[in-house]
Amino acid sequence: MKLVRIYETADPIRGLLVRGLLEAEGIDVLAKGEGAGPYRMGPVILFVSEDASDRARELIAASEDGSLALRPGEDLAVDASLD
Repeated sequence: MKLVRIYETADPIRGLLVRGLLEAEGIDVLAKGEGAGPYRMGPVILFVSEDASDRARELIAASEDGSLALRPGEDLAVDASLD
């Protein structure tokens, strides 16, 4: 399986968010530079399989331009009652 570099950011939180978005959509992600500890050096770089790269790029672009939306029939409403 060939891996493709799909995303790079200096912000480790943004890297985690993008990774989570892709994984939630069923795309396996390999992350480099996500090391633990307070002294991280360098960017977070995300890789996906070549087969998933087009879909991953679409999702990342949609998350950055604000067009990412729920699928028909999906609902994020949560019952917050404390019964």
